[in-house]
Amino acid sequence: MNKYKEVYILGIGGSGMSSIAKYLVQQNIDVAGYDQRKSFITNQLNQDGIKVDFNLSNLKYSKKILYIYSSAISINETTLKDYLDSDNVLSRPEFLNILSKENKIIGITGTHGKTSTTALLAHIFHYNERNVSYIFGGITSFHGIGGHYGDQDQPIILETDEAFNTFKDINIDDLLVTNIDVDHLDYFKNFKNLLNAFKHVIENVKGNLVLNFDDQNLRELKTSNNCISYSSSEIADIQIQYPNKIIIENEEYVVTTKLIGNHFISNIAGAIALAYLNGIKIEDSIEAVETFPGVKRRTEYLGSIKGIKLYDDYGHHPTEIAATISALKENTIGKLYVIFQPHRYTRTKNGFEDFRASLSKADETIVVDIYPAGEEPIPGVSSKNFENKKIKYLKSMRMVPSYLSTRVTENDIILTLGAGDITLLGPQILKYLDEI
Repeated sequence: MNKYKEVYILGIGGSGMSSIAKYLVQQNIDVAGYDQRKSFITNQLNQDGIKVDFNLSNLKYSKKILYIYSSAISINETTLKDYLDSDNVLSRPEFLNILSKENKIIGITGTHGKTSTTALLAHIFHYNERNVSYIFGGITSFHGIGGHYGDQDQPIILETDEAFNTFKDINIDDLLVTNIDVDHLDYFKNFKNLLNAFKHVIENVKGNLVLNFDDQNLRELKTSNNCISYSSSEIADIQIQYPNKIIIENEEYVVTTKLIGNHFISNIAGAIALAYLNGIKIEDSIEAVETFPGVKRRTEYLGSIKGIKLYDDYGHHPTEIAATISALKENTIGKLYVIFQPHRYTRTKNGFEDFRASLSKADETIVVDIYPAGEEPIPGVSSKNFENKKIKYLKSMRMVPSYLSTRVTENDIILTLGAGDITLLGPQILKYLDEI
């Protein structure tokens, strides 16, 4: 890796690729890249000194440049299609594989919670003056885009993503697994294949392994690794007592956090365990947790107007949605209104009934049209199918602010939910409510 002074990243505006860009630019490498459109992330990259192109017509291959491309880019439609076998043209998984051969890797994986847990663990290390490197697909208020190049004698804390089996060949020293749930079946075809992919990664961990035993799939996993477990039951090494206590070696600790929901307390317990296995005292981790502001789009508080609070969340899987809605319901004096944008036609089709059940936990849910994320429409798969007594379909997000304005009152909460461009809606709702 060290022989390249220039790196060009295709799909640089994606959450995973932008964090790699920031990690590399902090090594005094000249980093640039391409993305399809301007966004909050590309603006952040510009502020970090990274040039972003929005047209590939001028892209030319050079042996002196390292190229890293995202799965979201149709690489065979670019100039690089003739150089895919070259050592300096790498997919994101290939880059991370090479990176893991040259550094100690502390990995965090799981269907849900891996981004916020990776960010939290990185925060714990930095709070305790351990200048680790980290790469995760999110944005925080304390360091912006989730990439950082730390001290060379420190590990890399890495979000190890299961999508497209990205984590398959990464050399992982220590690993925390938050859960395994049904997702990415468009790639894995069935849940058994997904389970086997996780099992492969878990069995190849070289050092410490931390597993969430509240997850049945992890509890039943037969592995030769020694592991530390955490759970809300008594079967685990670390016991969680909701809403805010953990018990380790018969010592009880109270966790104070800005994060809302039992799922976050569970992730905190796992992060504290992994930090402890890497030399950070439990008390010091708990102190760090109290100062952690969270990751953007993970039950992110956007503001309030006229006594109405508004949150935004990245949740795009039924289990995530149910957890976030339940957490906010417990903290809502009035009603909880959810605006959901389904992500991908395949995911909507495969999880339709589970999505509808999760969304029905809110007092009222509005569903807008599906965000395709590059997929072609599937006949018969539509957001309109979600409609029932508690779920209303509105075709356009532009219709949402005026619709909500006739319904919400003081002490209500509004939650925008989804992995697409629905994140732009929250500020528009706040502005609309302020002006009426």
